[in-house]
Amino acid sequence: MSKVCVEDLLVKAFPSQPSSRILTDKGLAGLGDAYLNFAYSLARSLREGKPKSLRVANRVLMEAVRKAGLRRKLPSRLSRKDIGGAAEALLVYASARGFLPLGVLVERLAEAGSEEELVEALSGLLMDCLLYTSPSPRDRG
Repeated sequence: MSKVCVEDLLVKAFPSQPSSRILTDKGLAGLGDAYLNFAYSLARSLREGKPKSLRVANRVLMEAVRKAGLRRKLPSRLSRKDIGGAAEALLVYASARGFLPLGVLVERLAEAGSEEELVEALSGLLMDCLLYTSPSPRDRG
């Protein structure tokens, strides 16, 4: 059996798409939810030395979105769940494009010992992902 990494599978599952669509893609948001919760569970399991099954609350994601400056890129009148979904979509898309390997995501989440630190870690990751997915001035015409 050959070794296949998660990122390779994600690339096969998701073709490249314009950054304007990433944040509102419900399919990406759904997969991103599972992907982020897996990464967070793995991070906390490593940190605490025992298996954990955890979820990142939409409240935490919403705060991270605000701190990252991502909220202004989203449509108005979104629910907390939709805002969290945008963050999750961006994270899994960046992983699918090879920008954010699962190991890096887990390491960054494992560094967060409190909810405030988790918000900071996620906002930093989201800012990095935004830079990666934003079209360059050359691409804007």
